[in-house]
Amino acid sequence: MFRQTVQTAGVPDEGAAPAGAPRTRRLCAWAFDFAVIVAVAVLLGWGTFHRISAEVTDVTSLAGTSAWEVITSDGDLAGAGQSAGETLWRHAVRDVQQAFAALVVFTFAYHFLSLAVMSRTPGQALTALCVVRRRGGGRPGGSRAAARAAATTLVDVGWYALACCLLVGNAIGLSVLCWVVAVAFFALNAWLALVGSRRSLADRLGGVTVTSTWRVRAALARIGGAVRRRGQPEY
Repeated sequence: MFRQTVQTAGVPDEGAAPAGAPRTRRLCAWAFDFAVIVAVAVLLGWGTFHRISAEVTDVTSLAGTSAWEVITSDGDLAGAGQSAGETLWRHAVRDVQQAFAALVVFTFAYHFLSLAVMSRTPGQALTALCVVRRRGGGRPGGSRAAARAAATTLVDVGWYALACCLLVGNAIGLSVLCWVVAVAFFALNAWLALVGSRRSLADRLGGVTVTSTWRVRAALARIGGAVRRRGQPEY
C-alpha cells in the first residue's frame, strides 16, 4: 500500500500509461521556468554592460562613452584612434557573445539536471507535472533528458541568442533570418504542447511526454473505497 501511494504521488511506474498534461498547468510550469531563465539573462546583461563600461574607462580618449555606444559603433568611435576603437569594439562584441553563450549553457543545465535528477523542472514540480518516457512511462533517462533539454534550450533561448550575437557583430541580414526562425520554432513548439497529444517539439525529439502526477479521480476513488469499507459491518 505504501509503495502504491508513493508511485501515485510521484513519477508513474513502468506500467502506467502516460496522459497529456493539462494545458493550464503546463503553461504555468513553462512560465515559472522561463522566468528563472529571464532572471539569469538580466543578471548576465547587467554584468556584461558593467564589464564593457569598465573597459571603456580604461581608455582615456573614450571617457564618457557608454557601453551601448561601444556595442553599436561597429568599431568606429568618434574621438578615439581607429585601432583603439576597433579593439574595444571587438572586446565588447566578445563580452556580449560570451554572455549569451553562458545563458544557453545555463538553460541547458537547468533543464537537463532537473530532468535527470527529478524527472521534472522546478516549474513542473510546483504544478504537479513530470516528464516520463512516451512508451510505458517511467523516468526519461540521461539521453532522453539531454535531447529534451537541448531542444528546449534551442527553442526558448538558442535561436534568439544566435540572432543577438549576429546583430552585435553587424550581420544584420543573418540576424533577421535567425529571428524569423526563432519565432517559427517557438510558435510550433507552443502549438504542439497545447493541442492534440500535447507533446511539444522538445517532447517529440526527446521521446518523452509531460504528464500529471495529481490524480484527482484516482484519489477520490480511493477515499470513497476507504469510506465504504469503514461503513461495512464487521462480523
